[in-house]
Amino acid sequence: MVAYKSGVQLMKDGVNLVTFPEGTRSKTGRLGSFKKGAFKMAQAVNAPIVPISIQYADRVQPLDYAFPAKISRNRPEAVVRVGKPISTEGKTDNDLLEEVWNTIADDLPESHKPAKDTPVGAN
Repeated sequence: MVAYKSGVQLMKDGVNLVTFPEGTRSKTGRLGSFKKGAFKMAQAVNAPIVPISIQYADRVQPLDYAFPAKISRNRPEAVVRVGKPISTEGKTDNDLLEEVWNTIADDLPESHKPAKDTPVGAN
């Protein structure tokens, strides 16, 4: 609860927060379920959410590497894509979470899209 309150206060003070709504790195490189905390913070202050996707991060820095891998001809570089802001106003938690998740998923290469049985939100 301390992190939530601190995040809300920072946004009220005009700070832009970057969060990783999955809460962990993907073991498969595919998009996972989102946790609701960051979305609730944005809704508390009616801040828009800017969806950002990071493609090929799993190849640039695999889970078992302490440091990023060397860039080589057969290892793609990471690609960061910044989407259009999504308003939080008047949306339910689940509707907002689903809209952001789908926006990010739509922008990912096939190898990073979520598996068919992946729930949008984590329990």
